[in-house]
Amino acid sequence: MERLARHLALLTLLWPAALSAQQRVIAGRVVDAMDGRPLPSVAVTVTETRQTVLSDAEGRFRLVGVPSGRISLRFSTIGYRSTTVAVEPDAQSIEVGLETDVLNLDALVVTGQATTIDRRSATTSIAYVSGEQVSRVSSPTALNAMAGKITGVNLQTNSGAPGGGIQMQIRGNSTILGSFDPLFVVDGVIYSNASIPSGRGYVNAAASPELEADPVNRIADLNPSDIASIEVLKGAAASAIYGSKAANGVVIITTKRGQAGPPQVEVTQRVGVFTPLRLLSFRRWTLDEAVAKYGESARPFFQGNQSPYYDHYAQVYSNRRPSYETIATVRGGSEATRYYVSGAWKHDEGIERGTFATRQSLRANLDQRLGTRTDIQVSTAFARSENDRGWDNNCNNFGCHGYAIAYIPSFIDLTRRNPDGSFPTPPQDIGVQANPIQHTELGVNLEETIRFTGGIRLSWDAMQRADQALRLVVGGGIDAFDQENDVWSPNELFFEQSQTRPGEAVQSGGRSLFYNWNVNAIHTFLAPSFTATTSFGLQYEDQRLHTHLIRTQGLLPGQRNVDQGTFTTTDESLSEERTLAVYLQEELQLLDERLLILGGLRAERSSVNGDAGRYYVFPKLSSSYRIPGLLGNASEIKLRAAYGETGNQPLFGMKYTDLETPQIGGEKGVAVSATAGSPVVEPERVKEVEVGIDGFMMNGRLTWELTAFTRNTTNLLLERVPAPSTGYAEQIFNGGKLRNDGFEIALGYAPIQTRDALWVARATFTRYTSEVVDLAGLPPFYPTGSGFGNLGRTYVEEGKPITQIVALAYDKDGNVTSRQVQVGNSAPDFRVGLVNDVAFGRLGFSSTLDWQQGGNAINLTKYLSDTQETSPDYGTPAFERRAAARRDGVHQPYVEDATFVKLREVSITWDVPESLYAGMGIGVRDLRLGLSGRNVLMWTKYSGLDPEVANFGPAAIRSNLDIAPYPPSRAFFLEITVGF
Repeated sequence: MERLARHLALLTLLWPAALSAQQRVIAGRVVDAMDGRPLPSVAVTVTETRQTVLSDAEGRFRLVGVPSGRISLRFSTIGYRSTTVAVEPDAQSIEVGLETDVLNLDALVVTGQATTIDRRSATTSIAYVSGEQVSRVSSPTALNAMAGKITGVNLQTNSGAPGGGIQMQIRGNSTILGSFDPLFVVDGVIYSNASIPSGRGYVNAAASPELEADPVNRIADLNPSDIASIEVLKGAAASAIYGSKAANGVVIITTKRGQAGPPQVEVTQRVGVFTPLRLLSFRRWTLDEAVAKYGESARPFFQGNQSPYYDHYAQVYSNRRPSYETIATVRGGSEATRYYVSGAWKHDEGIERGTFATRQSLRANLDQRLGTRTDIQVSTAFARSENDRGWDNNCNNFGCHGYAIAYIPSFIDLTRRNPDGSFPTPPQDIGVQANPIQHTELGVNLEETIRFTGGIRLSWDAMQRADQALRLVVGGGIDAFDQENDVWSPNELFFEQSQTRPGEAVQSGGRSLFYNWNVNAIHTFLAPSFTATTSFGLQYEDQRLHTHLIRTQGLLPGQRNVDQGTFTTTDESLSEERTLAVYLQEELQLLDERLLILGGLRAERSSVNGDAGRYYVFPKLSSSYRIPGLLGNASEIKLRAAYGETGNQPLFGMKYTDLETPQIGGEKGVAVSATAGSPVVEPERVKEVEVGIDGFMMNGRLTWELTAFTRNTTNLLLERVPAPSTGYAEQIFNGGKLRNDGFEIALGYAPIQTRDALWVARATFTRYTSEVVDLAGLPPFYPTGSGFGNLGRTYVEEGKPITQIVALAYDKDGNVTSRQVQVGNSAPDFRVGLVNDVAFGRLGFSSTLDWQQGGNAINLTKYLSDTQETSPDYGTPAFERRAAARRDGVHQPYVEDATFVKLREVSITWDVPESLYAGMGIGVRDLRLGLSGRNVLMWTKYSGLDPEVANFGPAAIRSNLDIAPYPPSRAFFLEITVGF
């Protein structure tokens, strides 16, 4: 009994020590290394076991059950440099300071459907833009805010109209007939960026009504202030995991989420105004000149010997009403529950009278930890957008402003009214029967969109051991919008009165429904000499788009309903596509994590392929090797190489031969379409090789990224003319090859980085060239939206750039022949961006310059005024040279250099000292005032409105065609941000 008592007493003495050994606890605190401010939501990870906790609102953390002995803790959070700290066996507490990651070295980038890695280890070039860079200056869309900030991407606006309308092209042209948009993914949800024409092109009698209607691309529904980061997967090796929707690149957008801590409320109010960046001017007439051209009917417009001049452009684009944007957010939570809620109301007035763009949005993101091994993320967003984009671009009935103004001499006053308030009828023999001022007041071009996007992601750590871990991730989401357009051109408009059926109304729109789900398993094996991460998953995607258009002409007076006309036509389209895919990916980290090897493949089938049951495989293989210390302490060089394949699915219906219902007499008939589908149609395939050298030195204050790539698109979707005996005029088939070669440079430098001052400069350079290698036996051809007549057109021809612009050549006698001669190229020679962020004390300054060198735009706006002799330089030698070119049949003078330099963004902010608001008693945490501008300045030799815009808008091969588009504008905003 006495012996047992001694054993119990000894056990009682040893039990606390044994328990302590089994339940080793390490507590600590994470702060900002510069100012000592506590950092919440920092991930603190035990590298030996992958055990992770988050710091609380005071920056404190507590790890329980940590292995005995010497361990390593890794600290990481958004916006700060990740740090690994060694903890000695007897240590029980630690304090760590994190440095700001001003050049985004440690930003996490996507490597697969459910895996990420820090940028410094990435095996491919992935463009990254932080949310702060996106939302710093008020912008129409997130894409507008990216211009000048990333490599490998060409961003060009389609017009200056409010509400968006921008085209994003990644590493050049990869298709002729296929889809040309990147794949957009927002918080794991496939996001539609459809551009649905309003039908205004029909009212304007445009040459291409669907292309020239200046539609908004639906990325405009996303609130830029909600974005935490944007990653652009440019190369095929990076985007191959997304399969046959990734040929044009993948844009992955992550929205903001909550952080542990008490609720933090932030309200931002912006008020500003839009003004023209550039307007056109026109010829000033003398009485003698006017009478010589128009006859005696022009004399009454002149008073004595005076020469009246009415600036029609300035009259139409005279709107200066204030614009505003209100943004409110609240975020907070605990380590287990975190939330982010935002609301925004943005209203931009256009410079054209009666035009505007409005967006209201709500977002709620929730992160919830269920127990110790399960996490759930919920993302929801609602948006309502409304706009009127005016009456611009090409038309053949003078129902668009710029086109009509080219025909109206400047001595006519368009604003003059009759005593009853109506507009006087335009003179019959001077100019044209149109009045753009009347049109701005009576015409309607209204669009409204309602949208909901929601996603959920569930993660379960099924196994956590010292040497391996298994995580299961299930995610899915839905993206749905409904767009309605109401276009009305009343029959009292002067240009309508001369039509066969005056007065026209269009009701159109579209309903889109995307949903997708995925199941993923990620297994990590930790060995003494390597780490292996194996990912496997199943994915399903369903995309539907239903569009409709009802057009009526010959409206009854005062009516705008589509059932109140004498001639009605309809059009309806329903497209649906389903994709099922499986993927496998292996990621190996070797040699003390300096060598990374990444390989994988995706196999998928889709309902739009000729054989809907066949699986197409898209592989990838890439590697990077980091060499530390080669350029001194805290330096690193990384060598990388990658190969990957992606695809571009056939468009819906390409495998079918349609039936049509033509009008035969008074009845609808049935006929076979003139275009034959292909029952064996397949995805286009992109094969790309990418190599690069990245690195940093000077303790991360100087970074660089150099990338070269060669991209080959094979199995192109093309149209050929089959044998006449088939009865078809065209037939879809696969064949041919395009090649794009390019070089990209990204530089970052922080020459000043102290507690009181910071200067960060970033520069980007992008250059790519293209060549049509093979057309599978097809003769050269003009693609859709290539241009008009011999005024300069894009032309697809073997051995030439796919973006070449051609004109007809002369023979030795000066006669026009059928031979095409390249006179330009719509693609730029190169693109450069320069971003500067400077902070000194409480003052902050930022700017973004965007420089496009080379490329050409076809200035048909000038052609219109030249042919009507209304150009401001009429009679000068330059005008006569252009006139001579028109008489000779070749219009090369209208193919102009599209070089420009634009000051895209500039902003100045001031953090108000706390002493100025501390006594207000309303709980103000911080207060910031700012002044910002967008598209502030433009330097260019281009004589038109803007060398960047294009009438045909979204197109696989951009034509850079300029026919009286909506003019570009600049915006200035005052801003106040209050944090509570």
